Amino acid sequence: MLASLFNRSNKPKEARKQIRLKLRVIDVWSATKVGFFVAIAAGIAIVVGAWLIWSVLANSGVFSAVGGLLSSVLGEANAFNLEDEFSFDNVMSTALTLALLNLVITTALAAIYALIFNLISKLVGGISLTFTNN
Repeated sequence: MLASLFNRSNKPKEARKQIRLKLRVIDVWSATKVGFFVAIAAGIAIVVGAWLIWSVLANSGVFSAVGGLLSSVLGEANAFNLEDEFSFDNVMSTALTLALLNLVITTALAAIYALIFNLISKLVGGISLTFTNN
């Protein structure tokens, strides 16, 4: 009666099966490909994030307000236009440059980390993993 209350069957549960495996080698080419695609996703996020932040700040008038504050503090002799420094072209070219730099560095580091793991794995025998069927 109590089992029907909780929609459970009266059958006994299956025994858990555990499988122990050792991870000894990571294929360097596979790690490089995964690192490349992760870096592409991060690069897209960087560019879209920079565009969103710039559009919010530009449309809310933050650049003109901070530029006016800087010109009043520094004086009119120092012609520092914040809107020109943070133009859409400057912000997007900087974001794209950072995304491309991130792409190269992340891809290279993924391959280097795989090589380092393979070297350490030869010394210590790999990483033991336990998998269950639940």
